[in-house]
Amino acid sequence: MSPQKQAVAVDVAMADHSPGFLFERAIEAIQYTISDEDRRTFRHFNDVKAMLDGMRSMCLAHQDDSERLQACIQKIASFAHAFAPYFDVVGLFANVHREWISCFWGSIALMIRTGSIYILLLEKTAHLFEIIARGLPQYKLLLPSFKLDFRTVTDGHMELLSHLYADIVQLCLELYCMFSRAQGAKLRHRLFNLRSAAWRPLDSRFTHLQQRLARHKSWIERTLGQSTDNLLHHREYSTFLKSAESVCGQIEFEGERMARRLKRVDKVKAWLSNCCSYRDIYEHKISQRHPDTCAWFLESEKYCRWKNKPFNERTANSIDSLTETWHERILFVQGKPGFGKTFISGAIIDDLRDGVKDSNIGNEPPTTAFFHFNAAHLYCACSNDAIRALAAQLVHAHRHDRNTLDALSLLMRKASPHDKASCDDVFEILQLLLRQHPTFLVIDGVDECTDIAALLTKIPELCEKSDTRAILLSRPHLEIPIKYQKWASDSPHILYLSDGQNEVDIESYITSHLNQLADQGYFGINMDRSLFQDVASRSNGMFLWASLLLKYLGSTSLAPEERRSILEHSNLLQGLEPLYNGIFSTLDKKIGRDKNLAVDVIRWLSLSIRRLCVPGLQVALRFDLKRANGEGVNLTKLTESLTRSTCGLVEIANCNVTFTHSSVKEYLQSSACQSPDFSLLDESAAHGHLAARCLTFLASEIPKKPLQRLQPYIQPAAPLATHSGLSIRTGSSRDSGYRSMSSSSDTDGISSETAPAPAFDANIPFLRYATLCWPIHLTRALSGIRTPNSLPTSPSSPSADSPSHIPWLSPLSNFLANRIAITTWAEASWRYNFSPNLSRLLPLLINLKSEIPPATVDGRDIRWTVQGLRDSSDALNELREKWGARLRENPSLIWQWKDEEGQPGFWPRWDEGRGCVIFEEVDEDEEM
Repeated sequence: MSPQKQAVAVDVAMADHSPGFLFERAIEAIQYTISDEDRRTFRHFNDVKAMLDGMRSMCLAHQDDSERLQACIQKIASFAHAFAPYFDVVGLFANVHREWISCFWGSIALMIRTGSIYILLLEKTAHLFEIIARGLPQYKLLLPSFKLDFRTVTDGHMELLSHLYADIVQLCLELYCMFSRAQGAKLRHRLFNLRSAAWRPLDSRFTHLQQRLARHKSWIERTLGQSTDNLLHHREYSTFLKSAESVCGQIEFEGERMARRLKRVDKVKAWLSNCCSYRDIYEHKISQRHPDTCAWFLESEKYCRWKNKPFNERTANSIDSLTETWHERILFVQGKPGFGKTFISGAIIDDLRDGVKDSNIGNEPPTTAFFHFNAAHLYCACSNDAIRALAAQLVHAHRHDRNTLDALSLLMRKASPHDKASCDDVFEILQLLLRQHPTFLVIDGVDECTDIAALLTKIPELCEKSDTRAILLSRPHLEIPIKYQKWASDSPHILYLSDGQNEVDIESYITSHLNQLADQGYFGINMDRSLFQDVASRSNGMFLWASLLLKYLGSTSLAPEERRSILEHSNLLQGLEPLYNGIFSTLDKKIGRDKNLAVDVIRWLSLSIRRLCVPGLQVALRFDLKRANGEGVNLTKLTESLTRSTCGLVEIANCNVTFTHSSVKEYLQSSACQSPDFSLLDESAAHGHLAARCLTFLASEIPKKPLQRLQPYIQPAAPLATHSGLSIRTGSSRDSGYRSMSSSSDTDGISSETAPAPAFDANIPFLRYATLCWPIHLTRALSGIRTPNSLPTSPSSPSADSPSHIPWLSPLSNFLANRIAITTWAEASWRYNFSPNLSRLLPLLINLKSEIPPATVDGRDIRWTVQGLRDSSDALNELREKWGARLRENPSLIWQWKDEEGQPGFWPRWDEGRGCVIFEEVDEDEEM
């Protein structure tokens, strides 16, 4: 587009112009606004029928969303049929040029065709036109009365009629701009005198359009009908149009306008339900990255070729070109575990953000959005987590862009503040944002995605509808779908990372940090620094090995002479497995509180059913240590000590406590781990310990009273279902009574679709986990338990009746003996929308009872526990059958329950006035 065309700005006042002035200007605006490709393929339709036939033919090419698209076209058709007689009215005052009609219907068809790949937004758009249709005058009914009185024919009438035409064309062009990327569209070719300082989002402009439409309808019905005050009505309408333009042209206080726009953007982010865990990973790795590393990758030929190819507006607006070339815009980067791919991804993000701004690869500087998959982080596990995060980043990055704000305002128009975007909605928003703006996507840890197939299906869908470039980092075993292959090309494009490429980076990283440790006295005096070079050569291209070794050497668990010995015999720790053996050998030598902390945090991070929030983990660890040492633990100091106590195996970010690398858990679950206290080869024992922690917490740490004030029972307006449709997602259908569902992430249960945590547990962050997950831990412990009969007998083995074999038995017994604790747990379960169920635990305990000699301490305890569990399970089943629907509505009713004879029965009753439990009393008459 030439600079002369880009400089065009049309300001129209209510001045002396030809009657068809706005019609001609509207057609000119169409030509200036749409892209060269769309101008070449622009279709002219002579009437409504031709336009609608063309749109219905388009539906046949969109088989996936054909029904939704047809519904949109039906709404557009209602507008078209209502508006078509408008041209007959115009014909009363002037000759209607064929181009006025054909360009009008053509602009509507272009808008629909451009938006047809964004069905959600097109549905919102069709609703706007449906509203306009309802607000139009009934031209067809009024037309006969117009023809009866030609005394009203004036150029002024023609001019006022033309404003509606220009309004609709302008709306179509604005929607077209929202659906596409065109530099001409950025000019906002206005048909009215609306200054840029007074620009408003689409929903605000549409409200103004509705006001203009209402005045137009009033003028048509009064002035062009049989009214005797034609001149007066003409002046009123003309004055309104002038005043409306004047108001819209006023410069509003910039701060107030920006505040409202940013508030709108925040509302959209909340609607997208994004979480910041992926950003914590990026910021954490950036803080650890050694200066001047990864330069070799940023200069590699494949990466530079992928990065430096210009973004082209013509290609961006051509679906055919995008579909043909999407393979060329996706680059896979693959390297072995521990190579340092996450560090490389951080360098890529910084390079694309900073290095591309000054390069000549497009008219608009590209935006960079990123995501790090990490199964140990909340909201970083499945493909939908990535889609939400990428969409939220782009919403924030383009929060000042008018096209983006128009799309967001259209989406959120009259939306409920409690609505949450579905996965399909978020994906469509991401597609549109990528279409509007040139974008780089950086996705790290693809192999840790729980639904890789879904992710690798969505990436091409994004690149087929936009000129987006994506770079995906993963381990070499990633199976790339055959769709990524293209005949007569080298697709898929894969950049393999080999050991020698990062050798210089690792050497610089190790020697620099070892010198720092030596300067700080970690190796004592007279340290031979020539060893540092030899240590650096042992990495075998594994940045993870270098990082773990440095954290190990910096641990307070080692004495200076031990650190020197490690350096002198670094060959013994060459490779991840020998290094892990050395670290856990050191952890095994710890005693007391430090070892308990290391063991417990590793168990929680490895085997938790759902990832604990930092406050919840703090409570769990504090409680464990409090029991072991008989004293409380400062939570802040506890968090700070985790990395030190685990020799660097555990990291702490803003939102999560995680392993340094996923290989830590892989090592613990393998036969290579020889530490009995840390090994997870037999996970059932560790699950037993975690079940014991949860049960003890429920029995002694939560309030022995209702979690909220008692509420009387209110009959629901409609019958409720007799079972809970919700369940906690686990990996096994055997997990207690909680019905499992296939899940892409252990965190899905607390994802965007879940309501915010209720106020009752605000000060008890571990309550949700302990309430919902202790039956699952206990089920997994029982499913793989080694009974005393199966244990090897040796002089060093504990006696068969030692409770250490069954760590959960005593806590479970104490919990079942405490009716108040059971009642509080049941109430909490219903408040979390889960119906408490112990039915699947009972047969597992009975089976265990049959294998433990009854004469032992464990044998006697488990028999009592089985009876207590049976009583509790029967009481829960009875409660669920009779009061299940009511308890889901009002969980506090469990404290008010009576049996059929009016007796409290199993469940204690709470006296709200006295603030205590009411125990069953014997009636004096019955006693006599």
